[in-house]
Amino acid sequence: MKRRDFLHYTALGLLAGQVAPNVEATGNADDRLAVAASKGRRFLASLFDSGLGLLPEYQGARVFWLFHDNYLAAKVLENSHADLSDRIQTAIRSFGVTESGKIEIVFDEAKRPLPFRHPELVEVKRLGDRIIKTEVLTDQELKGWEDYADLLLLASMSLSKTDVGAAKRRFNQALALWDGTGLKDRVTVKTGRYAVYKLALAVITACRLKQQPTTWTAIVERLFKQQAESGGWITDYGSDGRAVGLANVETSSLAVLALDSVAQQSKA
Repeated sequence: MKRRDFLHYTALGLLAGQVAPNVEATGNADDRLAVAASKGRRFLASLFDSGLGLLPEYQGARVFWLFHDNYLAAKVLENSHADLSDRIQTAIRSFGVTESGKIEIVFDEAKRPLPFRHPELVEVKRLGDRIIKTEVLTDQELKGWEDYADLLLLASMSLSKTDVGAAKRRFNQALALWDGTGLKDRVTVKTGRYAVYKLALAVITACRLKQQPTTWTAIVERLFKQQAESGGWITDYGSDGRAVGLANVETSSLAVLALDSVAQQSKA
């Protein structure tokens, strides 16, 4: 079986029955994959604040992140909700913010992706009880980043067009953190929680590198289990697999992008 066929049918096999009870069981496997992504997009669109032209961090939040949240949401909604995507991008620019420097790696838009640098969380503006924030990178190089699954995966994406061998090594380093439940990096060891957005990054990276990891089925299974009835993705889960936290913009956006990657891979 060809590698892309393996990725396609394994993921769709998961969708067909045992791992996504919250995904509507209508149509064929491709339709089910599309339904999950569509529900995610509808969740994001439902959060749109027409006054600000932005999405809050999560339902009811008073904090609005330009990067990563709204940058990602604008990308995800570009085709399905073009008007909202345009309004989000316009709003981001209106605050004088044009980049973060790291999350743009997902779309090959980072101007200086590596080496990783320390992030700084900045308050951009306060509008009544609503706070506009963003993440920017400083000039200080980040040490010890190899202990974090998300940074290993972002490094792999960044290297995928210039040094495929190095990209695969970073990808394999990230997957080596899989403990049967999730990607157990330094954060998980400290908090006891597994981050769902890191699973999404793993799926996106696998598709970009056209890899067939032995952990693929388990990673996709866990990603689908974290989709809430609202259509959004719950941020974390414990060692028992139970969801912890709320469905938020960043996690949901990356999860939808992961599903899109699988769908695109199957058509390649």
